[in-house]
Amino acid sequence: MESVLSLTQELIAHEKQLSLSVALMISQNEELKKDYLHNDRQHAFETIQKEIEKVKQYLQIENLDIQLHTKDAKSFVKSWDFETYGDDLSPFRKGIMLVQQNKLPLVSIELGKRLNIKALCPIFDKDVYLGSLEVIMGFDEIAQKLKNKKIHFLVLMDKEFLQIGEWMKDLEQINHYVVVNNSCAQNCQEILTSVISKPTLEEGFARKEGFLFGFTPLFDIDALRVGYIGIWFNESLLKESLLLRATLAPNAKPLHVNDINTLKTFDTQREIIIR
Repeated sequence: MESVLSLTQELIAHEKQLSLSVALMISQNEELKKDYLHNDRQHAFETIQKEIEKVKQYLQIENLDIQLHTKDAKSFVKSWDFETYGDDLSPFRKGIMLVQQNKLPLVSIELGKRLNIKALCPIFDKDVYLGSLEVIMGFDEIAQKLKNKKIHFLVLMDKEFLQIGEWMKDLEQINHYVVVNNSCAQNCQEILTSVISKPTLEEGFARKEGFLFGFTPLFDIDALRVGYIGIWFNESLLKESLLLRATLAPNAKPLHVNDINTLKTFDTQREIIIR
């Protein structure tokens, strides 16, 4: 169980690196910089839609969103909603404010209107700060990789954070937690309800009806515990534990920012923040 939880964390770390690499790449798009300078939201929207299609095709991923922010931390363009913009994000988006202050890329699991992986990167025209770009990835890719190995994946958020994550109010709730992601969408409510409790989550392990459960705390950008990551699988998989450990690791080589030598905006002395 500890091995599977550790490997699940590795998959999450891989998704963080992937999203950050994508953010760094798209932030160098010259057309996008021109759109900022000319305040051309329509063309910026079209540009990021094209970039999203390329990324999805090359990396074989299904779920990816991009949001552009102005230099004063307001929403400029959203890939999923062109009409809505101008929202002040500074009161509840710590990541955007850190990028604005430090002018450094950053990636973390961050709570906004949704809880997901957010990679942020400043956009410069020469040395002029124009705003920031945000690549948003959920947990679906991780859930699918685990499901292929007969392992269910679960992300729980404490209900108290629904005042911030307003887009999650309609999601399924179990006891005192919001189910942000659940790879076992059917016939799991009863067993999960019986397992998910504060004592079990804090202990980190449970065994029920032939299944083994493991939980680990989920921390946000401020190292605040916002919920838990959970995995569970049938006890029969224990017979294949060595094979399980070998095949769960990410297939792709981790994408480290230091390997990207073509980006002129960020010299090798600058820091990339991964939380």
